[in-house]
Amino acid sequence: MSSGEATLIEPDADDRKRRLRWKGIVGVVALVGLVIAAGSSFDDVKDQLTNPVVLAGALALHLGALICGARAWVALFPPDVDRRRLAAGMYLSQLTKYLPAGGFVQTASQVALSAEESSLAVAALRLPVFSACFVAASTTLGAGLAFDGDLPTWGRVAAGAGIASLLLLDRKVLRWLLQLARRFVKRLPEGDALPPQDAILRCYGWALVNMALFATAFVVLLRDVADVSAPSAAAAMCIGWVVGYLALVIPGGVGVREGVLLATIPSLTFGVVAAVSAVHRLVGLVAELTLVGASQLAARRRSYDPLSPGRLRSRGPRAGGA
Repeated sequence: MSSGEATLIEPDADDRKRRLRWKGIVGVVALVGLVIAAGSSFDDVKDQLTNPVVLAGALALHLGALICGARAWVALFPPDVDRRRLAAGMYLSQLTKYLPAGGFVQTASQVALSAEESSLAVAALRLPVFSACFVAASTTLGAGLAFDGDLPTWGRVAAGAGIASLLLLDRKVLRWLLQLARRFVKRLPEGDALPPQDAILRCYGWALVNMALFATAFVVLLRDVADVSAPSAAAAMCIGWVVGYLALVIPGGVGVREGVLLATIPSLTFGVVAAVSAVHRLVGLVAELTLVGASQLAARRRSYDPLSPGRLRSRGPRAGGA
C-alpha cells in the first residue's frame, strides 16, 4: 500500500451515530424527491397511453441499468467492504437527484452513505473517478452520432470528438487532475490514493452496460410512438444524459436532456420528446424505488441474522488498504 493511500478506518460509536442520522435524513429527503418527481411526471404523462408490454420492457432495462450502475460504484472499493450495503446506499442516493438542489444533493448522499462501509475520505475520492468513468462511457456510446447523416458536419465532428474522454480512464491522467485540483482544495487526498487501474476499467465496463441499457429503455419507449433510427436515438440519449449529468444544479437534468434530444434528432417534435422522456423518467423512478425497497428489506433480514457476513466482520477490526 502506498504511503499516500487513504485507508479504511473502523468508525467509532459517535461516527456511527452521525452516519445513521445522516442516513435517516437522506431517506426523508429521498422520499420528498420521489414525491416531487413522481407528481410532476404524472402531470406530463397522464394523458399518454403506452403499451404495457413496452412499459414492462423499459422497466426491466432500467432495473438492469441501475444494478450495473451500483456494480460500477462498488468496483472502485476494496474487496473487504460490504458490497451489498454499498449498492443499497447507491440506490437510495439516486432518489435525491430530483430535488431542487439537483446533483449536489445526490453526490453528497452517495458519498455519505458509502462512508458507512469505508471512510468519508475513501468514498469522496472515488466519486470523481466514478463520474469520469460514466462520462467516458456515455460519450463513447454517444460517439455513434458521428455516423448520423441527418446532423450537420459540426455536430457529427463534436459527437465523434467525445471519444477523447477515454483519456479520463488513465490513472495517471486522473492523478494529474487530482493534483491540479489540490491547488484549490488543499484537503483533497494525494493522487496515490486513487483506486488501481484495473478497478477503474471495471467501473468503466459496468458504466458502459449501464448506459447501453438506460438508452435502450428510452429507445423502446420512443419507437412505440415515433419512427426513428434506434442507434441514433440511443446515442442521442447518451449525449443528453452526460450534458444533464454535468449540469449539477438542474434536478435530474430535467430540460437539459430533452433539449439535447431535440437538437440531435431533428425529426422529433417537442411534444413527442417531452412525453416519452417523462415516461422514461417515471419508469426509472419505479425501478429506483423497487431496488431501494428490495435492498432495504434484504439489509433488515441480514441485520437479524447472527451468522451474516456483515455482522461477523463488524466484530473485528477492518482491514486497511484502498
